[in-house]
Amino acid sequence: MLGSIDIVGLLVLLLFLGLLLGFAAVGRNWPTVFRPVPGFEELGTAIECAVEAGERVHLSLGTGSVIGSDSAPALAGLAMLSRVASVTTMSDKPVVVTAGDGAMTMLAQETLRSAYQQAKVGERYRRTSGRMLGPTPLSYVASLPILIASEDVSVHILAGSFGAEGALAADFGERQHAFVIAGTDDAQSQALLYVTAEYPMIGEEIFAGGAYLNVGPLHRASLRAQDAVRMLIVVLILTGTVLRALGVIL
Repeated sequence: MLGSIDIVGLLVLLLFLGLLLGFAAVGRNWPTVFRPVPGFEELGTAIECAVEAGERVHLSLGTGSVIGSDSAPALAGLAMLSRVASVTTMSDKPVVVTAGDGAMTMLAQETLRSAYQQAKVGERYRRTSGRMLGPTPLSYVASLPILIASEDVSVHILAGSFGAEGALAADFGERQHAFVIAGTDDAQSQALLYVTAEYPMIGEEIFAGGAYLNVGPLHRASLRAQDAVRMLIVVLILTGTVLRALGVIL
């Protein structure tokens, strides 16, 4: 038997899915307008400069695992990876992606393979473009300076699950004078990234990366669906407050 909380959660999920599909259907006739996010606005130019200069783009998925609450920001990073990979497929030094979890590394490799196949240059794909640097946060971040220096990284993207080691990961990129954009879902780690990364992603901006990078219509529709659900929750809270003030108990 489903409890009342389960039923409410199921209704919210169904509402979100309905809004998602509805906004995706009308997306072509209703262009999405994003608020300016400096990091995403500059990222495309930075990647183009890296490709032209024969330098490397690095995307870090962090130290989270596939199973667990820490997987969400890394999955958002995979969405960004698909777009970044498609832009760098013809470069002499295509994007390299790293993770601290074996299963997440395999997902990154498959994302890269799919991007190369969609660009019809599958023969250029190399499995070594997706790498696992270390199974623990410290071992992972300790390997980053070697990778950044040896691969001539000029664009350093941190989009995944990070703890305090995220500040070191961002700082290593800054020390190499790379373009650094970084985000995660942990509030304390975001505070550290805010003071170490050139372009920090604040709040839930990391989950909007796919929409800002134009990965697909569903990513743009998801932002609209999230905004609609937020507005509905605000209306319900205000309505409940007013009714409670009037002595109406629901």
